Amino acid sequence: MEGKEMEEEVVKDMMPRLILDLGMRYPTEKSTRKYRYGLFECQYCKKEFEAVFNNVKTGCTKSCGCQKNKQKITHGLKSNRFYKTWCQMVYRCNNPKNKNYKNYGARGILVCEEWLDVTNFVAWAELTHPNIEGYSLDRIDNDKGYSPENCRWADKTTQAYNKRMQKSNTSGFVGVSYYDNIKKWRAKITVNKILKHIGLFLTIEEAVQARDNYIIENNLSHKLSTDYVKEQINE
Repeated sequence: MEGKEMEEEVVKDMMPRLILDLGMRYPTEKSTRKYRYGLFECQYCKKEFEAVFNNVKTGCTKSCGCQKNKQKITHGLKSNRFYKTWCQMVYRCNNPKNKNYKNYGARGILVCEEWLDVTNFVAWAELTHPNIEGYSLDRIDNDKGYSPENCRWADKTTQAYNKRMQKSNTSGFVGVSYYDNIKKWRAKITVNKILKHIGLFLTIEEAVQARDNYIIENNLSHKLSTDYVKEQINE
């Protein structure tokens, strides 16, 4: 057996050993998605612990925690400019203790299998990043996970346009609000941090259509009303 094959076999032998399938359950009380959990035996210290099946399968969970800060990073990418981006992406999708997990992993937003390997993500990032200050990783469709097909690099303005509808919204449409004193609906939009008044309308449908038309006619990167409706349906 050659050296590389022997090394791979040793790594596989150290993977946590499944003792019992615990079935599907929510990671936390606030989670909206269930994951399959298992009872595993740590191959380093023989301690039993619970973990998500997929995390063990993909290598995100390699021990009960006893090897934290002990295992050397062999990929040599810790100092790479995109390593922190990769860590943050994986943690908010896979770690229920992460403060942002409720907006990502709990919603079913996951990292594709290819990008769970940091070397693959860094290779994509080096190839696609525009090398312009202020650009960060952005998902094109906020209801889908992190993958080469659904990610791009965008500035803060573009990412702000791509956000989900705020819970405080009362009209059900972004940029549309009702003025009770004049009994009309107002359509507005923010472009380059400047609020633009589109017009006043008798019905909400007219106001929504006017805002959508403004986005299309001016080739803006804002979401259309139909995109927000799709998000609500998928909730």
